[in-house]
Amino acid sequence: MKKAIALAMMVALPVLIGCKSESSDKTDDTTAQTATKTETETPAQQPTEPEIFSKPSGVRYQELVVGTGKEAVNQMPVECHYTLWFSDSTGLQKVQRFQSSKDSNKPFQCQVGVRLIAGWSEGMLGMKEGGTRRIYVPWELGYGAQGYGPIPPKTNLVFEIDFLKAVQ
Repeated sequence: MKKAIALAMMVALPVLIGCKSESSDKTDDTTAQTATKTETETPAQQPTEPEIFSKPSGVRYQELVVGTGKEAVNQMPVECHYTLWFSDSTGLQKVQRFQSSKDSNKPFQCQVGVRLIAGWSEGMLGMKEGGTRRIYVPWELGYGAQGYGPIPPKTNLVFEIDFLKAVQ
């Protein structure tokens, strides 16, 4: 049991370094973001998947639920839930669920762009409170060529992030 807890802490720490359970510093620095739409095709008989958008860095995302609240900007303190999967070499197919804040039902508070992996932060920019976004993170914007602990080198990641609220 202690080993499992230590392993979970080792993985969550670098993803969400700087996250707090109760409070964060207030900072608001707006950053303009561009997103280019890519087309996806789905067979008519299958449910339509949300469109995939790409950012210049290679981060891709889908709006699963479009929020209506405040928009996430760089250094904004936020409270969110996340689920992390490892993905295949294309970066688009979930292969293995790794961990989730929903398992403990304890949302994370962190500042966008502050001590998080680059792909998480970039993927959250522009997201609105109340929204859910699936973010496809290439390994270069995740844990890199070295990996981290149980996360293998060059691992593409998929996050589903529920932006619960901006924290004041």
